[in-house]
Order: sequence, then structure tokens, then C-alpha cells
Amino acid sequence: MPIELPFAVVPLVLGTVATGNEVAATNPATHLGQFRYIGATWKSSGASNVWVRGDFGSAKAIDFISMIGANALPGTKIRIRLGDSQVAVDGASASYDSGAIDFISPSITRADGLYHSHLELPSVQTRRWWRIDITSHTGDFEVSKLIMGQKIKPTRFYNKDFEFGIQDTGQVDINRDGVIHEIPGKILRTLQFTLGWMTTDEYETKFRPLTEAMGVRGMTFWCFDPQANAYRQSKTYFGVFKVAPFASGGIKPGNYSQEFQILSVI
Repeated sequence: MPIELPFAVVPLVLGTVATGNEVAATNPATHLGQFRYIGATWKSSGASNVWVRGDFGSAKAIDFISMIGANALPGTKIRIRLGDSQVAVDGASASYDSGAIDFISPSITRADGLYHSHLELPSVQTRRWWRIDITSHTGDFEVSKLIMGQKIKPTRFYNKDFEFGIQDTGQVDINRDGVIHEIPGKILRTLQFTLGWMTTDEYETKFRPLTEAMGVRGMTFWCFDPQANAYRQSKTYFGVFKVAPFASGGIKPGNYSQEFQILSVI
């Protein structure tokens, strides 16, 4: 299977959220839209009636949906519906209905036990209401965030000098006797790549709006290689820009080069 173009998604504000099962005091479903707090999760009490539904308030364009940081199991299923009314997404008349599909796809095992679903819609759906059902799960279901929005994808691949790395938020000091003193901290993953030969239209309609809206504080979702293989989840990132991206002029007039440095919290 050939490597695929990367894409970014600016997550939509989820709107008014309702659910059939939540630990309301500590893990309400509204946590799915608190994008800056990756440790704030939606958690169910048991595996029955595990659904979440939302009203954007107005129709929004969507062609990508993902739940990230979930304790999904090999048999866990996810069903996604989009529609123009609550009745449509609660029933069988949704404009888009994924049916029950595997949450973990392709099937892999991660050491941390946390998984991201990945659903690229065949066409853009502009809808107001959404609903997600989790079935065939055992025990409490817990997930961090719900990403819905429209993919921002370049027309050409990134330059060859891309980098996968980490940033350790902790610290270690070794004194003159060789004793190690550690300040604990989370190890975050990083992604750095450059999009060269970006056209004026591409920059002005896709990447200028993205970077000017996000700055270095906005949270964005990135899939560096969306091909459906065992490494897609490790190439999925959600976080902020380490450095505010800027476009520089290319050799050919009307073309740009832009570097992205992403610090991921998943």
C-alpha cells in the first residue's frame, strides 16, 4: 500500500453534548471537547448504553472523525451518525451512518493500551447533529477527545528531511558523585516537516488560515501518514505548534515553503 499525503484537522467545538452513560462527577462526556486538557476524559460506568450525541448549533463541514486516547479492546465497535436533526441521528435516517466498525483498525496492540479511531468519510458532510455509539466493549469505556472536522491536505508530499522525535518535560541532573536526581515529567512526541513547492492558492486557502487561526496555542490533529497499516496510530499527533509556522518564498515565483513543528500530547 503506497504512502499517503498527510493532513491536519482543526477540531470543531462539539456544541451541546448529551450521553447515555457517564461518570458525571469526574468524567462527563463534555470532556470530549476540552481539547487543552488531554487528561480530562469521558468515562462510562459499565459497557451498556454508551453513546454520546451533540448539536453544533448550525451545520458544519465534516469529512474526518476520530476518538483519541481510548481504552478500546480488540472487539470494541464504534458507530458514527451525522444528520440534520436529533431524530435522524438517534434513528435509522441519518444522512451519514458508518455502521458498527472496528474501533482499532488495523488491529494492533499498544503498550499503553490507548487507541485512536480513524474514519475518513467518502465525501464532506455538512450537518448539524452527530452521534457516536460504542458497542461490544467490556467494562468501562474511557476516551480523551473527539476530533471532528474537515481535512487540510497538501497537494504534494513533504520534503525528505522530516523528523520524528520527543521532548522530555522532566529533567535529570547528575552530581559530582554520580548520583542522579530526577524531576519527573511526561515525555511528549514531536513531529517536524516541511511542505515545499506550496502554490499560492494552496497557501492562501489552506495553510495561511490554519496557522493564523492556531498560532502556538491552538490544538490541531495531524496524521502524518494515513495509510491503513500498523504504524498509522504512531504517526497520529494532537497538540500545538512548537514554533509559529511561517511561509518563505521558493525558487519559483508564486511558490512557498513552510515548516511545521508539532508538540503532541498523545
